[in-house]
Amino acid sequence: MKQSIAFILTLIVSTLASLVTPALANSAQLSQNQQAFLDAYDAVKKQDRKAISQYKKQLKDYELYPYILYYDYKKNFNSTPERLLQHFIDTEKSYLSEALRTHWLTHLGQKKQWQSFLNHYTPQSQQTLQCYFVQAAYAKGNDYERKEAKVLAREMWRSTVTLRGACAEVDTLLRKNKQLTGSLIWQRIAYALDHKGLSRAQYLRRDLSPKEQKMLDTWISWVKNPKAVAKGIPSHLNEFVRRHAFEDAIKRLSRIDNDLAKSTLEKYGAQSKLSEQELLRLERNIALRKAYRYKEDAEELLANVNENGGATEDSLRWQAQIDIRNSDWNDLLEVIALMPKDEQRNKKWRYWKARALEQQGQTKQAQALYRDLASLRDYYGFLAADKIGADYQFNPKNIKATPEAQLIKKYPALARIKELIAIDWQKTMGIEWRHLFETAKAEDLPEIAYYAHKLEEHAIAIQGLAKAKEWDIIEIRFPTPYKGAIMQSAQKHKVDPAWVYGIIRRESAYNEDIRSHAGALGLMQIMPKTAKFIGKRIGNRHTSKSSLLNPNHNIELGSAYISYLNNKFNGNPVMATAAYNAGPHRVDAWTPKRPLAADQWIDTIPFTETRQYVKAVLEYRTLFKSILNQRYDRLSDLMPPVGEKR
Repeated sequence: MKQSIAFILTLIVSTLASLVTPALANSAQLSQNQQAFLDAYDAVKKQDRKAISQYKKQLKDYELYPYILYYDYKKNFNSTPERLLQHFIDTEKSYLSEALRTHWLTHLGQKKQWQSFLNHYTPQSQQTLQCYFVQAAYAKGNDYERKEAKVLAREMWRSTVTLRGACAEVDTLLRKNKQLTGSLIWQRIAYALDHKGLSRAQYLRRDLSPKEQKMLDTWISWVKNPKAVAKGIPSHLNEFVRRHAFEDAIKRLSRIDNDLAKSTLEKYGAQSKLSEQELLRLERNIALRKAYRYKEDAEELLANVNENGGATEDSLRWQAQIDIRNSDWNDLLEVIALMPKDEQRNKKWRYWKARALEQQGQTKQAQALYRDLASLRDYYGFLAADKIGADYQFNPKNIKATPEAQLIKKYPALARIKELIAIDWQKTMGIEWRHLFETAKAEDLPEIAYYAHKLEEHAIAIQGLAKAKEWDIIEIRFPTPYKGAIMQSAQKHKVDPAWVYGIIRRESAYNEDIRSHAGALGLMQIMPKTAKFIGKRIGNRHTSKSSLLNPNHNIELGSAYISYLNNKFNGNPVMATAAYNAGPHRVDAWTPKRPLAADQWIDTIPFTETRQYVKAVLEYRTLFKSILNQRYDRLSDLMPPVGEKR
């Protein structure tokens, strides 16, 4: 829990630090306190001390009053008495307490007020604050603090590619106090080279003796040209460099020439000084590289690793996936039997065990497994139900909601959240929700999620149920907002609205403002390039980035793209769904030359993300079909063979 809260506080501080002026609410719809709060926030930005004082008196009993104090204190650390700051941190019962402490410590560190920093410091997850602690402890700390700082500094130095800003001083302090040992330097070089830090490793060369520099030069030459390791291991390498450099080179070589990596490992593995387990790990790495591309000898290599003590979840899963792809049912049963017992009980492997038994004519055993799985509301449960002709089991669970006033009394953050929604401070509202989910009692999370659902904060409600591990409250997990836009676009582009809902649920969970690291935007997570392409096809000019954050435009373009992909893949919804996630060019490359059963193809898609995505969308589509139409489609009717022309 401490690590989780530390993470959320890091997120909170970074978000608040970068927060620009929040979106303006419609003043005609605001209450007197809401408008006064926004005016007070504006006064803080302008540093209108007279107005700030007046608003503090006016808003003292208002739910968002702590935010005025927070922003005022944060902007005026130099002129705010420490007792006020400490009082706020000690008494404020929201995330703002630790957020202010973090900003205050940053201020003290920047001003090099080391004694005050140490007086108010508590262990922090932010590296910058850790680096300020190291500086403070070296400058003003007691024996215990200096000891803690030395340990922290060495660990930070060893496991960071580049120390910047406040952390650059850590390097200076360690060097000044002669605490950089040869072992520590080599550990950092190894870390840097393992984390794309070639330039940093080259910079650290200055800290080595001429003999050691020659060793590093060999290692770096293998980094730049991994094929060079095939010429052999030079005798001048010490054991540390020999082991780490050889292992690093074989890993890099396996990415560009798997066969050469295999032969080099066989030829020089004994000279590398690596242990049997480390050598076996490299063999597994080579075998998995082949498996990712379904190379012909991948199964044999994986079998050798798995049967000789090198089995991992990944290696067993990939051997099983190869067996599924090749319809090698006997070997699949043997691989499943090698898996840990808890993994064998996983619904995926229970389903594939049933499939393998069925293919081998062991119908009775297969039927028993199918019957057990058919009680589940998920992808494998629906497939199993299809195998035995059983009805799908949706197993909905109702929730008994606590009266609103009673719930808010227990969790005052909900009152703040309502006000933040009213003034349209979306980012801050999101932080409040996340912090509430981190700190609320586990048994109350479903009711808090239901409260979010009633406020039409569907993405938040889904997060809350996930945090509570409550999977059966279907009303909250699978709501149907944007119904008018979805029905209209689905009809226009001739796609099932349940399919559109399934994509939205998987892509964004109804978060219309979401932006992915890759640049995908909005409810259906559309890439701007895709939007322009599909917009041109259907005559829709609303393809700008801002337009993609508009739900109606996003749904229109996303529905049209589903239709396009469905037509491209000859009406095969499995392939179209995979293409929506991974791109049509990849699905073209993954399409087998001979028809393959859809369930086999789905569970052998090379990308883990796409495998999971397709199964989730098929499951969600089934649920939404039932919700929208009071009937559902059988998965078997949506899963024609892949590779077969229709």
